[in-house]
Order: sequence, then structure tokens, then C-alpha cells
Amino acid sequence: MNNFTLVFETDTKKPMYEQLYQYIADSIKSEIFEKGERMPSKKSLAAHLKISVNTVEIAYLILVQEGYLKAVPRSGYYVQKIEPHIGAPVRAETEETPKPRPRVDFRTNAVDVGSFPYSTWVKLSKEIMYSNPELLNAGEPRGDYELRESIARYLAEFRGVKCSARQIIVGAGIEYLLMLLTEIIGKDKIYAVENPGYSKTERIIKNAGNEIKYIGLDEKGIRVDELEASGAEIAYVTPSHQFPSGVTMPMDRRAELIAWAETGRRYIIEDDYNSEFNFSIKPIPAMQGMSGGGRVIYLSTFSRVLAPSIRAAYMVLPPELLNVYERNFQGYSSTVPRFEQHTLNAFISGGYLARHLNRVKNIYRKRRDRLIRALNGSARISGEKTGLHILAETPFADNIIKEAAKRDICLYSLDDYFFTERKKTDTLIIGYAGVSDENIDELKDFFIKE
Repeated sequence: MNNFTLVFETDTKKPMYEQLYQYIADSIKSEIFEKGERMPSKKSLAAHLKISVNTVEIAYLILVQEGYLKAVPRSGYYVQKIEPHIGAPVRAETEETPKPRPRVDFRTNAVDVGSFPYSTWVKLSKEIMYSNPELLNAGEPRGDYELRESIARYLAEFRGVKCSARQIIVGAGIEYLLMLLTEIIGKDKIYAVENPGYSKTERIIKNAGNEIKYIGLDEKGIRVDELEASGAEIAYVTPSHQFPSGVTMPMDRRAELIAWAETGRRYIIEDDYNSEFNFSIKPIPAMQGMSGGGRVIYLSTFSRVLAPSIRAAYMVLPPELLNVYERNFQGYSSTVPRFEQHTLNAFISGGYLARHLNRVKNIYRKRRDRLIRALNGSARISGEKTGLHILAETPFADNIIKEAAKRDICLYSLDDYFFTERKKTDTLIIGYAGVSDENIDELKDFFIKE
């Protein structure tokens, strides 16, 4: 294939790289572009379509990541055959077809895809890929040293975490690391989780054969008196931005929690959820640094800062558990591809991550403010000072969810995040990172000031 013609839409906010990606993906799925066919070079297609090479490069990168194209070094890009269920598991005949996504979804686990640093990521990725062929071989089980060293420096500077690169384990997502951690700690333990909380965390701990105690919250976070009475040995907490309540645990409650762990030789799993997005309060250092690191296991991820599909999370093990890991789990292979590890390392060590974080914080701050304005003062707002979602309490919460659904807008109730019983909170949990300004403005129709 020499070239193809595409007329770009100019009256849409959809960027040109996305329009190009969609056109090529649709052409491959409909077999207009045949398997094995060589795509035009980036330069020739850019010249033909009168667009930048960067635009073509970003579209091609996404197509490669999604399996539509195959990149062959020093040769070009080739069309791959797309099966009807590519990337999806084989389903039993009785399994229901997944429901289509809503037109607008105020879910809490999305990011602004338009703010992803495509050109920088592509540039670094290409440099790493072409100059380091040895990365095709297996790397260190806990993650390559260069990345772990960059993470250690980043944590020391931005979160007050005190650790060496040796203590850091890199893995493909918090879920994988939590599964590994339950093995390192051992079976048949009693875990405490926050109630309300994150259901996936609870499920992973329970599936590993452990008992769970559900601990309530107050205005400072997890209640230490209930925790003490529960008999739990490990507490899983989200102190920087409790999910889903949005509470930031103050210093005195953190000190209480650390004392609980140290006096009983217990462990705290500190999931530093959304700690990067602090808009209105003085940042509080991680508990791991406060405690000296002996009884706190630190967990975090780059998925919220960059993108959920970049599965690069990490945990910091205290010395006692690090010894267990090195004795029994060194044979486990790393679950994060080495090219991605080294691209991420270059992104952190080159200062790009800090600059990117400053930029997206600005974007999200403005989006949060727009959302609060859209609620028209008709709901009591909380959790807005940190994180990427807010809570909106209104006696009309259930009705708003139903009315929004009629226009294919998905909103969520805080009621659904309680484990032991469904409480009536009259509160909506509204994620704003992955929606447009226009989507946010639609909420004005449902939140009408009396």
C-alpha cells in the first residue's frame, strides 16, 4: 500500500491522531486493509495527508498496542488479522454479551486520555527499543534496577518514603502485587479493610483464603478503636484519599494507626491512592516514612498519573518481609515488559513525570471546579480537596441516577461501596477525570437549585 486518503473532520474536538487511528482500525476490521499488507511509512503518509509525522506516529503506536498493526524494526508497519473476539476470553454459550458502555460515564477509574504525553512517550520508547535489544531477554524478578532506583528517588522527594531500590517490587498493577503480598505474608491471616471501600481489594484478600474484618470510618478515616477490637493482624488503608469517601487521614490518626501496628507487631498496607492529586490541602507524607518503614507496606501505581493501561505498580517491603520475598519468591518473573519499564524509567529520571503531573493537575483542578459549578449549589460537596472524584449528597440522589440513565449517563451511589450492609447515604460518587467539559455541563439539568 502506497497511501490512502482520509478527510479529517474539522468541526469536532476529536484530535487528528484519533481520527486516523479509528479510520485504520475500521479498515482492518472490515478487511479493506488485508493481513500482511505493509502500511505507508510515517513520513509518506504524513506528507500525503498534509499532517505532522507525530500525528501518524501516535496513531500507529496505538494500533500496534491494540494488535491492529505489527511493527517490524527497519522494515515498517504491517496489518495484523483481527479476530472477532480479539483480546477477549472465549465465552461459554450461555454467557451474556457485555452491555455497551454508556454515552457518558462518571466512573472513578478513568483518566483524561487527551493529556497523555504521547510524543514524549513515543520518543523515549523508540530510543529504548532501538538502542537496547538486550531488553528482549528476561530481566530482574522484582523489576529492573534502573526503574526501581528512579522510583525510590521519586518517592523520597514527593512522598517522604524511606526505602532503597532493593525494597521495591514492580508489578503489573496493584491487584497483582496484592496477590503476591498475601503469599509473602502467609495464609490464614485476619485482614481489616475500610468500610466503605474498594471491592476488588476485598475480593483478592478473601480469595487468598484470609479472614476479613470490616472497619467503619469517621471524619479522620479508619477507626482505630474498632480496628483494635477486631483482632485483625493486617490493615489495608487508603490514607491519602480514602476510597470512596475521599477522607484524608490527618497526622494524629496516622500516628494512632502506626502505634497499633508497632505495639502488636502487625502490618499496615498503605495504598497511597491518588496521593498525587492534592488540590487544596498541605500534602501529608506517607505513613511509611513516618513509621521508619518497619511495619508499613507501601503500595502505589502510575496508572492514575499516566494511564490505566500502563500496568506499572510498585510496593515497598519492610525488611522482615523483604527477607521472606528473597528467600521464597525470587523465582517469580517480572510481570511488566522490560521495554515499558525502561521507558518509564527514562520518563521519571528525565523530569518528564514531574512536568506532566503539574500539567494534568491543572487540567483536573479546572474540571473539578466546573463540576462543582454544574451541581448548582444543590448538593453538599465533600472529598473535593484531593483525588479525582467528589461526593455529592442530596435527597434526590436516587432520582438523579435514574433520570441521568435515561440520557445514557452513568452516575454512581456511595451506597454500593459498603460491604456488610447497604446503607442509605443519599450520596453520589462522581468521577470527573475521564469526561469532557460538555459532559460535565449536562449535569446542570439534573442538579437544579431549589
